[in-house]
Amino acid sequence: MKNVIIVGATGATGNQLMQQLINEPTVENIYVVHYRKTAFAHLDKVTEFTLDLAQFNTLDITNDIAAEIDCAYCCLGTTRKKAGSLAAFRQVDKDYIVNFGTWVATNTKAQLHVISAVGANAKSASSYLQTKGETEQLLRQLPLTALYLYQPTLLHGKRDEFRLMEAVAYYPLAILSLLPLPLLKQQKPIAIDQLANAMYQLSQQVTDGHHVISSLEIQQY
Repeated sequence: MKNVIIVGATGATGNQLMQQLINEPTVENIYVVHYRKTAFAHLDKVTEFTLDLAQFNTLDITNDIAAEIDCAYCCLGTTRKKAGSLAAFRQVDKDYIVNFGTWVATNTKAQLHVISAVGANAKSASSYLQTKGETEQLLRQLPLTALYLYQPTLLHGKRDEFRLMEAVAYYPLAILSLLPLPLLKQQKPIAIDQLANAMYQLSQQVTDGHHVISSLEIQQY
């Protein structure tokens, strides 16, 4: 039986991943960390912890419970438009994620599975990809048992909000990815449930070290 912890459970990918975890009989306990109550709170195997993600070090999980956590999933992510500013975007996509990773590394022996992005690079001219790259760098420095970094390209599927740029970019990328060129195939849009399934399936492995899961690999799920 497995015990897991997740942040970002109410987002598009997090919600899909939660459905798998809830329906999987080998998952005994799901610890959801969120800034407010979620729709999962009433489920028997779900225990929720409500806190400001900027203060992740205050998470009140006993040492006995933390020691039994096998997998940690981070599905946090936003956009600059939704966050309201570059600083607010970086707080969610960098600070909160590193806060979570630090807690996992300090209190558990769990694998950490994190959604990043294709092209993540701390030296990128794109503030989005630069933030993703900086986050990856900081996570790699943590003494984690295992770190999985997922680098999907454009995600598509059911979301709570409409994202214009995703809608505009989807069809050109989908068409270009049909061409027999590896670089273009990697740009094929990823279905949200594919990413969630990849995270779940790969978390069933007993591994250590750092792993980068490319967009092409995610497409296999």
